[in-house]
Amino acid sequence: MKRIAIIGGGPIGVEAALYGACAGFDVQLFERGQIADNVRRWGFVQVFTEWARNRSPLAVRLLREAGEILPPDEAYSSGDELADYVARLAELPPLRGRIFTETQVVAVTRERCLKSDFIQSQQRAEFPFRLVFRCENREWAENFDAVIDATGVYASPNWAGSGGAPCPGEISNGERIDYALPDVAGRERMRFANRHTMVVGSGHSAASTLLNIADLMEEFPETCVTWVVRRDVPPHGAPYTLVENETSTTRARIHRRANALVEHPNVTFLPRTVVDELTHDGDNFCVHLQTREGGELRLREVCVSNIAAHTGFRADPALWQELQVKTHPATGAPWRLGEELNAHNARSGLGISTGYAEKQPREEHENVARDRWQMFINDAALLDTGELNFFVLGIKSYGRDAGFLMHNGFRQVRDVYKLLSGDMSLDLYEGAMAEK
Repeated sequence: MKRIAIIGGGPIGVEAALYGACAGFDVQLFERGQIADNVRRWGFVQVFTEWARNRSPLAVRLLREAGEILPPDEAYSSGDELADYVARLAELPPLRGRIFTETQVVAVTRERCLKSDFIQSQQRAEFPFRLVFRCENREWAENFDAVIDATGVYASPNWAGSGGAPCPGEISNGERIDYALPDVAGRERMRFANRHTMVVGSGHSAASTLLNIADLMEEFPETCVTWVVRRDVPPHGAPYTLVENETSTTRARIHRRANALVEHPNVTFLPRTVVDELTHDGDNFCVHLQTREGGELRLREVCVSNIAAHTGFRADPALWQELQVKTHPATGAPWRLGEELNAHNARSGLGISTGYAEKQPREEHENVARDRWQMFINDAALLDTGELNFFVLGIKSYGRDAGFLMHNGFRQVRDVYKLLSGDMSLDLYEGAMAEK
């Protein structure tokens, strides 16, 4: 029986542990904090996909057998409700004694085998994985036959500075900058009311924070925003291009409202603009911006109370730097899946951006998927990382590409255990997650 280590106690990590346990594998899950900690960090946000796509048939069956009453498939949850759901999964009988919280995985390598040994050779599989752990003041190592990294990306945001690097002043003031979603409508409301906030980015996080700040403007009329986007706007003049046949009414509504903010008198919208430098005087930020207008570069200085740097996230490869994992040069995703995502985006006319500000000409292709958010992975070989029996699942597997949804992760979980078992018919979802 293969001994499998799963790193990360978020929705996909817990699902992978549950599926593996039910399939008869010796699985152990390690979480550096508590279950669904990162989801709790944005718990006040409404998820823009419905429950039907955020829970698996296996999990639903086991919860109902345990007497749980679940919300309907068509309902939407908050982040906190999603985290509560994941916590309940972690308490199901198949996972008893298999989950270890407050346990950090420091590194993953091969026992007695360096990254430079047996390059692209099956011989590496003769050496078990060696995981180094840290819990409180204790450190130890254990060996495993397979490893699943489901640690996510929320703890590794991109920098706000030009070119993806920290701008001068960003590192020293990092604790003052909101990389994670601030609770503008709730406990942090007065930090934004009648204050000037700079929002950097054009993804869903940026739109959510912008809309929450805009909701304060009627009650607190001095509330204002400078919205910085490094790209140009599409020909229609708005930052977001609405997607045909949008599968999420919540996402579509967010995009429409965010587009309307460009004309709001309390919003200064700055496309083609990057953050060049910032300082903080103890009360406010002083931010130096560069805007390209035609062939000219315009410099400006803005003083703001808050900076929300919603510039996306990246996959942190530090855990597996001693493994032979081949990553995509643009996204940081495992190479094979990254290449497929890139090809799909090209066919669909989308870049790998976190938003829809960058549209590309759609390639002619007979099997074009109209919306990358509907992308289904139905090829287990795409999960190959280059290191036998080492897998990256969940949003981390997409690297900087923001097209991941949880039902993609459930299919990944199913496909991983097909590979680990050698049984390509293994499907504990009983066909319910089949692609259409």
